[in-house]
Amino acid sequence: MSFREKSAWIAVVTYGAVFGAYFFLLWQAWDDAHGQGLSIGLMVTAVIAFVVVVTTLTVIAALFNPKAANAPADERETLIDLKSERIASYTLSVGVVCLIGGLLLGWNAYLVANLLLASMVISELVKASAQIVYFRGGVQ
Repeated sequence: MSFREKSAWIAVVTYGAVFGAYFFLLWQAWDDAHGQGLSIGLMVTAVIAFVVVVTTLTVIAALFNPKAANAPADERETLIDLKSERIASYTLSVGVVCLIGGLLLGWNAYLVANLLLASMVISELVKASAQIVYFRGGVQ
């Protein structure tokens, strides 16, 4: 398994765990009166936890194989990254357009902000998952 594939696995697991917990806790405690304060505190905590976990796991992976971690991306890895990014951008675009519609319909701004975060997380999960699929199955 290449270092970049390991990085994609780290992203999938970390996004799933950290933001899965974030959205679960937010869903459990959401109400219109206290939702904004709760979401801000949880969001800051989730982002900090995400950065710490991803950084730690990536450093550990790099320590086990420093040569691969420092190697430049080859043509195949660059193509995988570009194709995965394209799929993720379509996913994010759909989420953003739908949520702009929600704002125009009068949805709560804090709800829309959290749904925009969810759109970003979903698009990053799609990107990392596509990278894993391309690394495993090859690029056509």
